[in-house]
Amino acid sequence: MTEPTISLTNAITRGLSEVTRERTLQIHAQQMNSGAPKIINFRGDVAEDYQYDKIKPLSKAQALGNVVVIEGESQKTGTVGHYQILANQWGLLEALAKLG
Repeated sequence: MTEPTISLTNAITRGLSEVTRERTLQIHAQQMNSGAPKIINFRGDVAEDYQYDKIKPLSKAQALGNVVVIEGESQKTGTVGHYQILANQWGLLEALAKLG
């Protein structure tokens, strides 16, 4: 079975680097390994665009370049999709975009 292709058309790429990628992957892995991954809020500047939805992580994170992607479940609609995440300066994970 092949992995689905994830479109990065909606991804936010400005300000991302190897440092942000590695930090995000590390924090997400720690949370997934804790047995109770935390619900992820959308970053403040994009939260309104997503009706202040929250995302329940369902998969390990994967890096596509400097973009970090997870599969997650919308807590508003229950639909499953791919989301871009990023660890902020306080070490909290935030969703940046729903990817098509």
